[in-house]
Amino acid sequence: MMKDMKIGSVVVGEGRPTVTIAEAACEHMGSLEVAKCMVDAAKWAGADIIKFQLHIPEEEMVRGAVKFWAGDLDEVLSRINLPPEAHVELMDYCKQVGIQYLCTPFCAKAADVLEEIGSPAFKIGSGEMTNLPMLRHIAKKDKPMIVSTGMATVEEIGETVATLREEGTQFMLTHCTSEYPPKYEDINLGFIPRLREMFDVMVGHSDHTPDIWTALGAVAMGARVVEKHFTLDRYLKGPDQHVSLIPAEFKTMVEGIRKLEAALGSEKRVHAEEEPVRHWAHHSVVCLQDIPLGTAITGGMVGVKRPGWGIPAKYLDRLDGRRTRRSLPKGTILQWEDIEGTRLDG
Repeated sequence: MMKDMKIGSVVVGEGRPTVTIAEAACEHMGSLEVAKCMVDAAKWAGADIIKFQLHIPEEEMVRGAVKFWAGDLDEVLSRINLPPEAHVELMDYCKQVGIQYLCTPFCAKAADVLEEIGSPAFKIGSGEMTNLPMLRHIAKKDKPMIVSTGMATVEEIGETVATLREEGTQFMLTHCTSEYPPKYEDINLGFIPRLREMFDVMVGHSDHTPDIWTALGAVAMGARVVEKHFTLDRYLKGPDQHVSLIPAEFKTMVEGIRKLEAALGSEKRVHAEEEPVRHWAHHSVVCLQDIPLGTAITGGMVGVKRPGWGIPAKYLDRLDGRRTRRSLPKGTILQWEDIEGTRLDG
């Protein structure tokens, strides 16, 4: 069994409950008060972790090179980003509320800031998965890493895994499709167990659909972590609101995950609660007409009907020629003592 991964107060591991991450990202639009409201809502919705993002735009990208929904991406991020001191306050607030804080750095400098303020782990976005120099820098901090694999080839994932293993840090991967929202046929949940097998790592699922169904499917496929974008209100303007769950939806997802986990056993047996149903729902051999004492039973005299507390239906054909030990009215549910000869059920 793979070694458990501890993210602050939360433990990720095989055989443990699936860890749920509310990806708050920058949906707070730069407001610390909104971010705190998101913490409260994520806790109410049952999330184990709430994850934010820390951007230092001048370190992340060439100025004006990438266009976004509200202008140049670097300018948009500058407007909606929370400064490091706000993240310190958010981390403290998460402790008060009882939910684990986590954050994604988008450059090495942002990772350094998170290290300074005491972030217990690092979530690596899909865009940074192939940034091997940055990953080496972060891995040297010797804190757990959750690495998303969206828009990556298997070969690129292999390079990342090899790099992190060289550094000796603990990490897991999350399966991801970096479309917003993704086409369902592009999600490929069946790759989750393959990813685990190929690289011998724990695997989670980072989901960008606007609903909960593929997240539930990911749990059935073995995902140890499920990350979903999260917003207070889908009508609030934000970079990811169209693929985010509102609190009530996230709560439904968490409830669904817990029910699904309870249902994922691999045994087949008759449960105690099934016994009463089995008693009436199975079929017995019954008399289709009045049958006098000593009569040799033939096919037309008996048939099978519910309930199941008589001679089991599977013995119907083997009763031919047996004689009755008493007079049997039509509708009698036959018992072994009603006919001559040895029991066939042992």
